Amino acid sequence: MVDRGAGKRKWYEKYLPFVAQSRRMQVEWLVGAIRKNVLHLEEITPYVRLLLADVVEEYDEPLVMFLKGIDADVLCRMVQAADIYDVAKLMRLVPEPTVEQAVVALCKEPPSYEKKPELVLDKVFQAIHDRSEALFEEAATELRKRADAPAHFDAAYERFQEILADERILSAMYPKASS
Repeated sequence: MVDRGAGKRKWYEKYLPFVAQSRRMQVEWLVGAIRKNVLHLEEITPYVRLLLADVVEEYDEPLVMFLKGIDADVLCRMVQAADIYDVAKLMRLVPEPTVEQAVVALCKEPPSYEKKPELVLDKVFQAIHDRSEALFEEAATELRKRADAPAHFDAAYERFQEILADERILSAMYPKASS
């Protein structure tokens, strides 16, 4: 006996609200919305936030597995759609981040109402740096070459370099201390 509905989705899966769907279906819906360009990036932002809302660990294995099969350009659009508070989480979850994705993440600006914008930027910088120092440096170099680099980038980059230097000094002074 052949199951005719094996490759098809059930009708109710298509019309379920985003929050009622499984993570796999949320990722599939987001990828479909991005590929079809049915929503603007600003309209996708809340869906990215909902997808990442349950992520409490730095490495969420099921979500990483779902993101693994997605094209790099779709992931880059997802990074563009994510707000600055979610982009650090997303960059930690992207299986193999590209320089383009890192540049997009580094271009994010904290909102004007943010009381400590440097800390928000530090989280984004740290997320990319934790993935790969070479990726971070290559993305920073690429961003510095651009004429449309955000005004805050140079100061934030210098601040982050000082933080990294302080970490190296402290780890040399206290090698047994855990970070």
